[in-house]
Amino acid sequence: MDAVLANFPEGVISFRRGAIRTANIAFCRLFGRTRSQLIGRSAEAVLSDLSFAPADIAAMLSDTQGQADDIDLVRMAAGRPPQDLRIRRFTIDGEGGGTLRALAFIDETSWRATQRATEVLVEELLRADRQAALGEMAMALAHEINQPLGAIVNFAGAARRSLTGRAVRAGELDEVLINIGSEAARAGDVVKSLRSFLKGAPQPSTDACVNAAVKVVLGFAEPAMREQCIDFRLSLAPDLPTVRGDQIILQQIILNLVTNAIQAMGTQPLGHRHLDIRTTREGRSKVRVDVRDTGIGLPAELGERIFEPFITTKVNGSGLGLSIARTLAQRLGGSIEAAPECGEGTRFTIRLPCRGGDEVADA
Repeated sequence: MDAVLANFPEGVISFRRGAIRTANIAFCRLFGRTRSQLIGRSAEAVLSDLSFAPADIAAMLSDTQGQADDIDLVRMAAGRPPQDLRIRRFTIDGEGGGTLRALAFIDETSWRATQRATEVLVEELLRADRQAALGEMAMALAHEINQPLGAIVNFAGAARRSLTGRAVRAGELDEVLINIGSEAARAGDVVKSLRSFLKGAPQPSTDACVNAAVKVVLGFAEPAMREQCIDFRLSLAPDLPTVRGDQIILQQIILNLVTNAIQAMGTQPLGHRHLDIRTTREGRSKVRVDVRDTGIGLPAELGERIFEPFITTKVNGSGLGLSIARTLAQRLGGSIEAAPECGEGTRFTIRLPCRGGDEVADA
């Protein structure tokens, strides 16, 4: 048995009636033990000496059914960093019908650390993409915030003039004060929405509302579309079910497509810049979002390659927006397709799975 297990890359011990019968080189190296310190000893005692938690030991040594299931755990040993381990339980048929139970230990510490680091980098890339998308609309958004602030100044000036040199009747300034409060709230909502989107603030994990995401994105993009004289049409299906995923991610997908459409129409003559956003329910299991523009169009030779990183049809495009949008849609269990529109322009179609078959929480 030692000869069979000696060259296994995983650390393996086998035991019968609770006593360790074999231990391979990989196990000894993984835990800093010699075979003489292991053979013949109680498996439970050895695992306890190796700082495994009692509940983990009980799971590893359990003789219940389902031994093919892997056990993932973190070993916390004094003076050593945490160790991510995967343990596989199996049996080995021996001579004379005897059976050995065995445990294979796989050290996944480095792999999981790399995975966590990769996830952090991906989140940073997504945050940078959000900032870049809004950065292109910064001037228009600044104008959007400046409008309610200017209105507040005007209303306050009118109130001050009303107070100058004469008695003011009760309730005379109510309308002015209500307007000031309304404009201040509007400016605050724009800033709050921007901060939430840029920070990627955690959203409730139960639902994501497609129509709500479209409205937020249009709040970001509408000032830029006005500046570039882009006419847009919006058609939101009522009673859409919610979809699986995070609201911020959903907003980012739609914002990337809208930003792409605005850029694609930048060279088109005035009067020929149209953006059409439509949400519908597709069957019982999907919600569909169509973003149509009248921009420079999709070259036939690109096809699905338009979603590959660094592929772009625009002079100043980064080639990352559409790639990130598809990656995020896939993260939500959905998809994005691109197709040329009849005449000119491009249609992007997002399909996302519904949260529940008949839920109608989205308005």
